[in-house]
Amino acid sequence: MKMLVKVSLAIIVISTCNCFNISKMSTKTSSIPGSGMDKPGISFFGWSNGGSYSITICQDERCCTTGKLNTEDNNWEVGQVDWFVGSQIEECSYFSLNTESPVLLTLQHKGANAGLLEWIKIHSWHSAFDFLCVVEERLDYSSKHVTNCELQETDHWKSSKEFGCNGRLEFCDLRFDQFLFPGTHNSGTGQSEGVYKCAYKNQDLNIVEQLEFGIRFFDIDVIYSTTFGCSGLETGHGSHPEIGLYQCYGRMDALLRQMKKWLDQHPSEVVALNFGNIDWPEETIPSLMETLIEEFSLQDGVRINKAFKATGSWPTLGEAVKSNERLFIFLRDSIGAVTENELEIVKEIKVKPGHDVASKNLTEFEASITTSYKAGDVGSDCSFVLRSNADACKSENQTETDFLKLSFFSKFGKGGAIGTECVHKMARKCNQWVKQAVDQCNYRNFKPNFLLVDYPNYQALAEQNIVQLCQAVNMERANMVIKNKEGVMEQVVEEDMSENRSEQEDQI
Repeated sequence: MKMLVKVSLAIIVISTCNCFNISKMSTKTSSIPGSGMDKPGISFFGWSNGGSYSITICQDERCCTTGKLNTEDNNWEVGQVDWFVGSQIEECSYFSLNTESPVLLTLQHKGANAGLLEWIKIHSWHSAFDFLCVVEERLDYSSKHVTNCELQETDHWKSSKEFGCNGRLEFCDLRFDQFLFPGTHNSGTGQSEGVYKCAYKNQDLNIVEQLEFGIRFFDIDVIYSTTFGCSGLETGHGSHPEIGLYQCYGRMDALLRQMKKWLDQHPSEVVALNFGNIDWPEETIPSLMETLIEEFSLQDGVRINKAFKATGSWPTLGEAVKSNERLFIFLRDSIGAVTENELEIVKEIKVKPGHDVASKNLTEFEASITTSYKAGDVGSDCSFVLRSNADACKSENQTETDFLKLSFFSKFGKGGAIGTECVHKMARKCNQWVKQAVDQCNYRNFKPNFLLVDYPNYQALAEQNIVQLCQAVNMERANMVIKNKEGVMEQVVEEDMSENRSEQEDQI
């Protein structure tokens, strides 16, 4: 008789409390014509020709103030959701709230340009619950609006009070290669301001702020150099370091320590790092590998996951959380430094659309990743990313690879009439297409795997940001896995019952 196979959801218990540390805030400008504002351009003795907002949050006689809310994005457009994260909300960053006490919010307006917000939301690092503060009042000059904020909890949180794996208990049953990771391109460029940020910076959030926003896949350019402002192994961005067209944004060991500290404080979260563009590889790759091992394998706390190279298969997120091996490393190795012996590091094999993966001569210890990136002309709406991502999806369907990575960006020089449009302005155009591209990429149940954007906090007129979109897609995938397991169990039970009947008939 066959044994009954039980289907159980991996349960990862994370201790909870009534604490709520603010990490980000979102605002929704009304869709009523005339509700948007222009940023101040001219100020004179307290008067300005534009409009700005600041927020004060109070609870139990304790208050914090954001200062003037502002990013490089074109904030306060009609119908737009704007995000402000970490240092962008100044002293309200990590301000602690109790979920059982009233929260009072004051929205202060300044400037001659009036504006109307529908709501303001106060968020922590997760999406389990937030505070909703309804506004719906037009403000101008120095007027202000005071409102009570209401705690909003998801049904999942109300029933479980657990974060599970990357936000949901159901996600614990998804394998790493079945999960859709929200990611950032050139993630390390948010580590410092740098210069010529219009051309070089792809992020205005540092690595911890990106984690707090919900990013779980990090594409990091890296170089080992002691020239042009670099001090050894650093994260950077550029195309020709040999002639000085490169900029460093901070040491890699510092970035990794910041990430490790955050992951140790958030034991439900699973993260992937992808080192694709590696300049001066002969010096950089050995230094990078040594630093990764030193920071994550020789220290206590979260470790790099070794399951793929050790067993030949990808673990579930629940298994990664349970073992505390919650960091996955991909490295595009051009010098043969990554062998089967370095279990912590998976060699990435890049596959462009239309290329045959068989010609790459993959070993069982390497992972192939189809990438959609193409430096197309951004134009007025960046719609070229729909074509480039569609091409990658079709190609991956014909020649299956381990992972599919969709990119929603171009590069400096591809935007504006003469190629001088800033990267952050291009991001605003490109980020609006993420959902449509994912919806159209429906050839395989668990593809794509990674979504990459510049400035993920620039949502513009999209209904969801990249983190919220991935959450919804992963819920669909988790339900698919659960239903499949339930179907297998029903089949086994039916077979067992059939065998029992046959045995009883034989006895008769």
